[in-house]
Amino acid sequence: MQYVGLGHSGIQIPKVGLGAWQIGSSYWGWGREFDRESAIGVIRTALDAGMNFIDTAEAYGGGRSEDVIGEAVSDVRGEVVIATKVGPTHLTYRGVRKALEHSLERLRTKYVDLYQVHWPNPLIPMRGTMRAMGDLLEEGKIRAIGVSNFSLKRLERARQLLPEHDLASIQVEYNLLRRDAEIELIPYCMREGITLIAYSPIAQGLLTGKYGPGKMPKGLQRKIWMRFRYGRAEKLERLLQILKEISRNRGVTIPQVALNWVIRHHNVVAIPGAKREEHVKENAAAAECELSDEELKKIG
Repeated sequence: MQYVGLGHSGIQIPKVGLGAWQIGSSYWGWGREFDRESAIGVIRTALDAGMNFIDTAEAYGGGRSEDVIGEAVSDVRGEVVIATKVGPTHLTYRGVRKALEHSLERLRTKYVDLYQVHWPNPLIPMRGTMRAMGDLLEEGKIRAIGVSNFSLKRLERARQLLPEHDLASIQVEYNLLRRDAEIELIPYCMREGITLIAYSPIAQGLLTGKYGPGKMPKGLQRKIWMRFRYGRAEKLERLLQILKEISRNRGVTIPQVALNWVIRHHNVVAIPGAKREEHVKENAAAAECELSDEELKKIG
């Protein structure tokens, strides 16, 4: 596994971590009943594979994701980089502090390595949010500050409101079907030494090659499929053909090719989700599959 710095925080994280959006929920293929032991097995397998960066949020599973992670890493806390997020309704000064205390309880820890604003809230002034973040950093309750789903303008504003500190990261959706981050965010982050954390790096399953015409996913997966597919069916099919060709020539899987494309920039890390231990191992191996210039050109 390759490791990079988390902004200027001094924290090292793997190029491929574990996204815990689905952990604690009955969605995303867990079936009607959430399997806690399977989720813990996924987390432990990720740690064994070097994926010791786990991203969650107070909103995931109504807090259950944090609780499961807290149980899974309780005996190896010092070896794990835990990132969590405060929701958009808790962005007042007191709200941020209270939300963190609840997250710390669920995570069974005294500190969070990376604390992120999950979504901006135009109804709550960002000044109080960032002041709370700075104070928590100075108190040692968090080790780094990040934002999520921010535009470049909001990112710059957040940095201005942290005169004594700086942001370590920004988390956005980034994959072969969602490339908006390449326009402004990635170049800016590369210049400023900010880590970009890519969520949904394989487009929530669409870039695995499992789904296509005649293979419509059910339930929530179907909604995701339609979201990406609308007006882009031919583009997606051409892209999957290219990924299949590269994966076949390389002797790797399609998701590994898609993941390696995402992390080709030195300051970009990916946090794919996984509900099976074999998926975790597959994701971890993606960091070792460096695409050539010719392959990158073919993908476009």
